[in-house]
Amino acid sequence: MSRPVLAAVLLSVLAVIGTLLLGRFGAYMMHAVAIAAIGALSLNLLTGFCGQINFAQAGLLGVGAYAAGLAGNAGWDLLALPVAGLAAVATAVLIGLPALRLRGLYFAIATLAAQFILEYLFKFAEPITHGVSGLLIKPMTVFGRPIQADQGYAIVAITLLLATFLVMHWLRRTDLGRSFLVVRENEVVAKGMGINVARTKMLAFMISGFFAGIAGGLIGFTARLAHPESFGMSLSVDYVAMIIVGGLGSMPGAVLGAGFITLLPEAIQRLGEIFHISDQLSALREMTFGLLIILFLIFEGRGLSAIGSRLVSARGWRTRQGGRAEPLELQKIKSSQGGLE
Repeated sequence: MSRPVLAAVLLSVLAVIGTLLLGRFGAYMMHAVAIAAIGALSLNLLTGFCGQINFAQAGLLGVGAYAAGLAGNAGWDLLALPVAGLAAVATAVLIGLPALRLRGLYFAIATLAAQFILEYLFKFAEPITHGVSGLLIKPMTVFGRPIQADQGYAIVAITLLLATFLVMHWLRRTDLGRSFLVVRENEVVAKGMGINVARTKMLAFMISGFFAGIAGGLIGFTARLAHPESFGMSLSVDYVAMIIVGGLGSMPGAVLGAGFITLLPEAIQRLGEIFHISDQLSALREMTFGLLIILFLIFEGRGLSAIGSRLVSARGWRTRQGGRAEPLELQKIKSSQGGLE
């Protein structure tokens, strides 16, 4: 078992244990971060791996929330989340058929237009979405038993986050995953290597859409409501911020970025309560997001994942012998020679 997989499994087990020990609010924050991380991994596949900027992420989450809500209300039990994923895949195909003929900024603008269309449909397709009133959703059921406690939703979200991480980890090492990376670097070179660029981008969009739908379904079940205002453009911007702050193309970075962006408003709120300026700080939330993105782009374009990698790598330059620092390569040479003194 590779180190990233082992680390993901261990962290998931610790997260589940922590969820059981935490109170209701702690469990709520835990499942909020887990759901955001699934959505961030989804977007990271399309943008970080394949290089296609997507501003319709919130719309795909919304499709997942409405689909899961309708399926759950109909008593489809555990099938509600796969239905949500498949509904988002169908939506991604509808967006992708015209949009994937474009590249770069033009593709991003096409997904932006799709986001606005989906927002309009959420509001005015009343027979399905219940319009501006929103769709009330029954609690998620597992083998006929409804989940009522936040701890239950947190465990489901963490389990699905682990499954998403493992699938992404495996996918990146397949021929398809390597094709994503080639398309990201240069579409002309990809065509020269015999890669069907349009098909590859469509598959990336579909897989990304499936996991976005799962995340949206979880949002619907935990909120017990699918409302058009919950899936607006600002949510798409939040997810773009997650993968930029975490580090484009990095799966651990997507999880870190999701946790950072999800917990940041709560940290701002707590800080405001301490200094009795909560109203002023809350008003600065959007500016804080924008400022963070700018700072990361200027000072650390590879995000939190690069900072974490440097901290881990720095340990390879030090040994306990005499408290002196040694280069990692020198340590390897000594080890191969039987340990020189």
